[in-house]
Amino acid sequence: MAKIIIKHRKRPAVIAGFQALAKRLPLSHLKQEVIKERLNSINAGFGGEERLDHLMKYFDPDYPHLIIQDLPISTNVDFQVDTLLLTQSCAILLEVKNLSGRLRFTVNPSALHQTKASGEEKGYQSPLVQAEVIKWKFENVLTSLGFDLPVQAYVVIAYPNQIVVDSPPGSVIWSADEVMIRLHNFNMPPEKISEVEMQQLGQRLLNLSSEFNPFPLAAKHGISTSEIGTGVYCPDCKTIKMERCKRSWHCPACKLKSSDAHHEAISEWFMLIKPSISAAECKKFLELEHLSKARNILKNPLYKRVGNNKMRRYYREMHVGIHKK
Repeated sequence: MAKIIIKHRKRPAVIAGFQALAKRLPLSHLKQEVIKERLNSINAGFGGEERLDHLMKYFDPDYPHLIIQDLPISTNVDFQVDTLLLTQSCAILLEVKNLSGRLRFTVNPSALHQTKASGEEKGYQSPLVQAEVIKWKFENVLTSLGFDLPVQAYVVIAYPNQIVVDSPPGSVIWSADEVMIRLHNFNMPPEKISEVEMQQLGQRLLNLSSEFNPFPLAAKHGISTSEIGTGVYCPDCKTIKMERCKRSWHCPACKLKSSDAHHEAISEWFMLIKPSISAAECKKFLELEHLSKARNILKNPLYKRVGNNKMRRYYREMHVGIHKK
């Protein structure tokens, strides 16, 4: 039976946002370390989820099913499911964790304690509690949609080098390497819905999904617009500013020439500062000599123009991603 993935996982756009923020802030800025940690966390979470996707590449059980990778639900309660396996008998939620080192789950209070190879210790919300909360929220969504379908939720440890040294009695934690086998051999309850109803439910869940827009990042992290570096950075060198030469951009370090490097810079404006930009703001941010050059750049079909004359502003649809880890 063919595997049906009705939503594939995408790289969270917020990663590019934090990379731009780190690039455009001075290296000595107090928020650089926070940004680095946030980037590492998001990349690790996404990497763990991708590993599970790869390991389930050949998942092909003998029961009809749908897979939704990364399902953000926006109803009266917002939440996100890392991986959803939908069957006629039940829904299985997989919450993936990618934290290196030794992991110890505790109760009273519930928490996850991480000890890194360096000896550093960190505490997190218990993934077991998080999975139960998401399960409860998902059950409420199913009820609101008129489906009586059992829900199971499991925490998945992404890599073998994540060593669980202690967990609460009765808890079930899967390794990513065993997920496919466990799902193949899963003791399915009696069927509750038809295959057609399963397809309909999958589509209705997708209709409820709404990606959280994390932009603009600067104000949300207490960073002033005046602290954000201006200019067009080389797409290869990353941290070197390019120079405007006639109708192209030139990197003084690697000698790269580009006719459209300014579009990446304007995208970074939207991710960091505002959801719109004026010609005057564009001129200043790109460090252009003349306002007419900014206007010509913003005439590109990439940007939607709203308003007239001095009130005119430009927008660009941002393909955002969600990541709560």
